[in-house]
Amino acid sequence: MCDIPIGIRVRGRRTISLQEIVSRRPLHGFTLVELLVVIAIIGILIALLLPAVQAAREAARRTACNNHLKQLGLGLHNYSSAHGHFPGLGAQSHMSFAIHARLLPYLEQESLRELVDFDQSLMLGGGGSASVNPVQVRAAQFVVSLFLCPSDSQDPQFSTLLFFPKGTGLSAGTSYVVCSGSGTDTHYDLRFPSDGVFWNESTVRFRDVSDGTSCTMMMAESLMGLDRETYGPDPEDPKRQMASMCSNFTLNAGSPGLVGVINPDLANLVFGASYWRGIRGGAWIWGREPITTFSAYMPPNTSVPDMHAKGTGFFSARSSHPGGVNILYADGSVHFVDDTIELNTWRALGTRNGNETITSDF
Repeated sequence: MCDIPIGIRVRGRRTISLQEIVSRRPLHGFTLVELLVVIAIIGILIALLLPAVQAAREAARRTACNNHLKQLGLGLHNYSSAHGHFPGLGAQSHMSFAIHARLLPYLEQESLRELVDFDQSLMLGGGGSASVNPVQVRAAQFVVSLFLCPSDSQDPQFSTLLFFPKGTGLSAGTSYVVCSGSGTDTHYDLRFPSDGVFWNESTVRFRDVSDGTSCTMMMAESLMGLDRETYGPDPEDPKRQMASMCSNFTLNAGSPGLVGVINPDLANLVFGASYWRGIRGGAWIWGREPITTFSAYMPPNTSVPDMHAKGTGFFSARSSHPGGVNILYADGSVHFVDDTIELNTWRALGTRNGNETITSDF
């Protein structure tokens, strides 16, 4: 087979082949400099758009968090309507079911509620050998999306808080904690009535909130713990680990305890700590103070780590939202509180009947 030349003959002139036509056409393309300029422009556009995209995503997560707290507020109101008062924490650690567990029937979580047996102990044994009662295991390990803030990147399944039968299993955590009060004077010890809404066996009613339901905090966000223990003069993560001060202090209601020795900047709360635990929010089912409560003693998103001593202590509201935290008030509303709120105003919002005068916006 031979190639047949293909061309164009123009009025007696010689035939011009297509190859010649193509070879005579000027070639156009990007130079290296032009290509680099285009890449640079694309990079600048991405750099300009990325913060906007991230801000939009965070706004969506914050809105979802806001909605979670509103649902929890509705559950608290429905519980109060059914029982005549808000739920309280358990008097004994082995029977201390969290407020979250009490609210399950009022949060459209009835099937999960059926896994919790409030007539039996949550924990069996004592001291360092306590483990979850086998009848409560399935509930304790069930991750509830309603109890999690979408902005908190921490894994909600914890391995270092609860012991399970045969030494296996992960507890399901939470991003939301109930307000125990201002934390001032002796109101950090929830074995005794606090100036807030929740303490051991509390039965606070709406009429007991004399400061006004729109000025009394019920719940807030708190960053879940790091889920590991470290040793040394400083925590691995001051926002996700708390100082364990059991060997340094004994806190007793009726005595000044830590309140008598700290200075105004709060830093001495954890002075001398060498053991740091990442258990904050480590189990939505367990109503222990370091896990599912907070007080207004320290401002939101404080740089001072939380601390606990023998189950009680000072635990803060924290979040991954830039600039503040979402707060649920007793009237069921949810508002974003800035980190810059005055400390006295913040503590006043933590009390239910302190008769404080709130002099600034929150």
